[in-house]
Amino acid sequence: MLRKVNLLFRFKTQNKQLHQLRLAKNWDAEGANKLHEVLPNLGEDFHRRGDGGGRKQETAICRLRVGHTWLTQSYLLKNEEQPFCYACDSLYTVRHILIESPDFQDTRRKYFSVTDLYRLFREVNPSRIAGYLKDLGVYGKI
Repeated sequence: MLRKVNLLFRFKTQNKQLHQLRLAKNWDAEGANKLHEVLPNLGEDFHRRGDGGGRKQETAICRLRVGHTWLTQSYLLKNEEQPFCYACDSLYTVRHILIESPDFQDTRRKYFSVTDLYRLFREVNPSRIAGYLKDLGVYGKI
């Protein structure tokens, strides 16, 4: 009986590893996916928790990671044009708000100095990201 349990356990472990390899291979093949900047390697832990920000902050950070916020995506539901940053002459995206916009540069420097989303979500405390968004007045629109 114990031998059957060990065989079953080994089979399940190998099957899980094979499945993870297939998922990783498919993930790597999706080169044009915007999520690659945030999570280049599938299976990598990118959640930072326990900084005392609460559920609302955790939800906002998660939405920012996947690039789906009310501020940047509501135009789809409203059947409107995609938001545009007139000062920069570019589309209003999560990346633009968090990293690129020169209009927000002075405010951004008070909270963090990273230059890409990968490092932002790994190195910067989520409370600092939330503080930055609150300072801009857009936290409630995430």
